[in-house]
Amino acid sequence: MKKPYWQPYWWRLLFRADGEPGWKVMGPEPVSQVPNDALRKASLEVWARALLEEAPYELDDLRGDLLLECYKEPAPADGTPPVYSRQVRLPGYALPPYPGR
Repeated sequence: MKKPYWQPYWWRLLFRADGEPGWKVMGPEPVSQVPNDALRKASLEVWARALLEEAPYELDDLRGDLLLECYKEPAPADGTPPVYSRQVRLPGYALPPYPGR
């Protein structure tokens, strides 16, 4: 079987609500694969940036911090450092209307 020319990655989103001490995994799966089509067209960082730019509008009912972590393996062991990690603030209902809506 021919290997893809891109490196597959897996990701997870974690959320920490204002006033809460810990992070909680968002979504039905603890870790999901980054779409292959996205990695064919762009780097992991570009895909992650686009995902996080939409997050405040898609998750406008949440107030707190959102953390995206990306890994090279589908089931990272506890303590495995992510290859990419970025945190953004979710301000809740205080956002202006989404551009293009």
